[in-house]
Amino acid sequence: MGRLYRPVRRTAATPIYTIGAASRLTGIPIWTLRWIERHGLLRPSRTQGRQRLYTDGDMHRLREVRALMEQKVNLAGIRSVEDLDVTSRRVFV
Repeated sequence: MGRLYRPVRRTAATPIYTIGAASRLTGIPIWTLRWIERHGLLRPSRTQGRQRLYTDGDMHRLREVRALMEQKVNLAGIRSVEDLDVTSRRVFV
């Protein structure tokens, strides 16, 4: 008998986008996505074969990072903005 595929319940935390798809959807080059990961701004999920998979939440963060990079904000500035964002979410939630 063949493999049985069970449908996966998709949420915002379900990793589904490969690095190529994330690049096309966000407009960020693949090498920049790797740079973002290397500098700890985002940690995408990995498959057993080490392929990066991005969630909808990751895609939202990538768009925010891209907007900051377009405004010429440096790495330290992006981290500061993210820290402020996380802190404000804790205060208001």
